[in-house]
Amino acid sequence: MISALTCTICFTGILTAPLPQTQAEAATHQITYKLPPNPEKYLFLNKQMVSITNPQPRPLKLRPYSSGDFISDMHGGDDPQSLNKMYYSYNLKFQTSKKGFLWNVYDFIGTLPPAYPADVNLDELDNRIRSLERLTSEDEQVIQRRAQIHMDARLKPLIQAGYVMPNEIDDERATKEFVATVLYRMFGTTRPYHGGIDLKDSENVAVRWAVEVGLPGFEVDKEGYIYPQSPLSMDPGPNEYGQEYAYDRLFHFITLVLPGKKTAGGWEYYQVKLLDGMLPVQLNEFIHVNGKPYKDNQDSSINETKEYQNARGKISQYFVPRFPKMLELARKDAMKPRAWEWSRDFIHHPKFAKQVAAYRKNKSSKNVDAVYQALRQHYNLNTHQDSPAIIKSVLDNVK
Repeated sequence: MISALTCTICFTGILTAPLPQTQAEAATHQITYKLPPNPEKYLFLNKQMVSITNPQPRPLKLRPYSSGDFISDMHGGDDPQSLNKMYYSYNLKFQTSKKGFLWNVYDFIGTLPPAYPADVNLDELDNRIRSLERLTSEDEQVIQRRAQIHMDARLKPLIQAGYVMPNEIDDERATKEFVATVLYRMFGTTRPYHGGIDLKDSENVAVRWAVEVGLPGFEVDKEGYIYPQSPLSMDPGPNEYGQEYAYDRLFHFITLVLPGKKTAGGWEYYQVKLLDGMLPVQLNEFIHVNGKPYKDNQDSSINETKEYQNARGKISQYFVPRFPKMLELARKDAMKPRAWEWSRDFIHHPKFAKQVAAYRKNKSSKNVDAVYQALRQHYNLNTHQDSPAIIKSVLDNVK
């Protein structure tokens, strides 16, 4: 884990690093924005923001039946009003559960034939359920049986592919360790673990791999704890409750940043184009109001001001043309190791010995830039590391 000293150095570097800046005066607010020199580090995408030019065809023989249909069959019974009231809770529990996660993994892969039972006529089953009026307990069991058939049709191919073991599947939540284990089995050959992630509470290779890749939901706290038995969360620290958003972000990442297209020859990248009007970053990461980050204290009325809209336009003009390169670099970064501990991974790493020695002899800006570029080439630096000023501070202060 990066030391406390290094974190302080990183934070200071961000504040002092020279960045292009423009400002405009609103009636009661001063709106400023900063454009980073490393835009790929701020890439934010979801599947709705892009068009995929080489999509995955729908698996043959997969019947139209969604996770919403599954939830309805499992909980609908004869009281649709109760289902409507409880749907959010049911869906949240499903999406953050092991079976819900595996359902979404199956849909994500998109090429595995479903394993429907040969002794069940699903058309007849659907027709029988459609004809039901006032449900008996036996009828409810029939409906739930249909749900289980569709669930098993997705789970069995994942088991056969070796992505999950039968004894790992139950009705419990999908913890970080469970999610990482499944994904590591899927991607570990294409994107192997490089090592060096020193978590305080997990030696599990899959969990450390997930942190190294930068999978959403695997946030490490400042002491180096991941809490592997907690559900995915976009916030570091222990968490008892699953966040659907974290699981959703995970699937956007493995689809668009990792080589997420399963083919007969292995995993390949989806080819994507940014849709018109889409901004491939989170706008409020870059806007300050009266010198304070807008994302920390948002006043929605500011969004309608001319000054805010002008800032949005300038930010869009900066990032949108850079999107293809941003995605290319983000994909390359996701394949790299991490600089986890500066002394071990940089100062005393033999790969950088010549650059470090050259800097300590001459201490020129040219030497700093040479070291910085070498580090960027080798490591996936995070936003608290990726700056020449930060690297200079490390060279001057870390032994």
